Amino acid sequence: MIKIRKLWIILLFITGTSYGQFEIGVDIFNRYVWRGTDFGNAASLQPYLEYSKGPIKIGAWSSWAVNNGNANENDVFIAASLGGLSLSITDYFFPAYDGADRFFDYSEEGGEHFVEAGISTTIKAVDIFAGYFFIDANNSTYLEFSYGPVILGMGNGMFTIEPEDENDSFGIVNIGITAGRDLFSAAYIINPQQETSFLVFGVSL
Repeated sequence: MIKIRKLWIILLFITGTSYGQFEIGVDIFNRYVWRGTDFGNAASLQPYLEYSKGPIKIGAWSSWAVNNGNANENDVFIAASLGGLSLSITDYFFPAYDGADRFFDYSEEGGEHFVEAGISTTIKAVDIFAGYFFIDANNSTYLEFSYGPVILGMGNGMFTIEPEDENDSFGIVNIGITAGRDLFSAAYIINPQQETSFLVFGVSL
């Protein structure tokens, strides 16, 4: 998708011509669990780089499995705050580093880029996020509610697993209880759709 590549280049040029604030960091987790699904079945390093100016934020985030390199992820995103809403576009990219990653191929057949448009807000102390993948063969959607330490997430497409003879379904995939102290965080996560659970522990540097 040439238009998407041009969009990223234009945004980087605009933000680079004025002063803003950069932030870098890295998180270390005993495993990478995203929206109720495990990626890589291994501990992971998750570095990030963010640039923000006013209501606009552009950044890169990645996750690197520490075992044999399965489930590498290297994402870029842009987000904007508009009143009580936050709008975002995230490009999820899964490189294999085998010499055939096709980074510039945004076709759904390529299968290495998944692009999501998201919107989030807060209503009476409940954080709400909704995302739709407009580059994804499954056209996946995800909806999440957070209240204090409690998280409830629902999705379809890539987030659910059905037998070949059944249609795609929308269901609960992420029930979590989170806690944090200083640089440390933990979450107990249940995915009813996959009938499994995780205890995730991390430290931020």
